[in-house]
Amino acid sequence: MKKSVFLCVCMFAISGLTYAAPTEVELVDKGHYIPNEDGPRSGKPIVNHDGDDVNIRCDSTINDVDIVIRDQYGAVMYQSTQTIGPNETTIYVPSTDGDCEKTTIDLYYDRKHLSGYFEE
Repeated sequence: MKKSVFLCVCMFAISGLTYAAPTEVELVDKGHYIPNEDGPRSGKPIVNHDGDDVNIRCDSTINDVDIVIRDQYGAVMYQSTQTIGPNETTIYVPSTDGDCEKTTIDLYYDRKHLSGYFEE
């Protein structure tokens, strides 16, 4: 009994060591901003990635966000229109045989264009 408890504790400790925290993607404004006459947004989206998962959230709700993820060759790996809010929106973008990896993310909303680079 003591051995099985010890093994369980060891397994939890080891699994905690192998967990890697998600990496935040810094988004920059690409200069295509036209002032919004309806007033400013309270914040910009926050993008994190962890392996094949890309998580996007924002402190306010933003409707109709066009999300484009490209590989190192500029080919589109993922494209959709989503609503982004305080609850994370998770996008699954699998890696393909090591031949191409997701490199950039572009977010288009309210006549804004934000772009960021994934770091591995």
